Amino acid sequence: MQKEVFILDSNIWISYVITKQLQTLVALIHKHQLTVLTSENLVEEIQGVLSRPKFKKYLKHSDIKEVITLHLKLCQLMGTQETTNQLTDTKDNFLLDLYNKGKATILVSGDKVLLREASELNYRVMTLREFELSYSL
Repeated sequence: MQKEVFILDSNIWISYVITKQLQTLVALIHKHQLTVLTSENLVEEIQGVLSRPKFKKYLKHSDIKEVITLHLKLCQLMGTQETTNQLTDTKDNFLLDLYNKGKATILVSGDKVLLREASELNYRVMTLREFELSYSL
């Protein structure tokens, strides 16, 4: 059986960080020996969102640096070129490029439009809930 290769959209990482469940995600990745891909675009998006003023009550700058360091330790960093232009939200096209370049098998996201459009383009997708049900501790 082929090993699954995941891409966790920035909203998944942010959800775990804001709910103070990041260690749960770390444990889940380690327990199931999941291969998770990332790219510079994804790292920048996570860092950018966590740096927004509305998240200052949850995180200090040093916390954001720790999240990014942990993210890079847990994931395989892939260099990608922007070649895909198939999504309504063009800022998300890099996720499909990462999926293709890294030969990912599952894209996990909380973005309903992204999930629908990627699925229509024959990418294998799942919600955070489906991910947690499939790969629980």
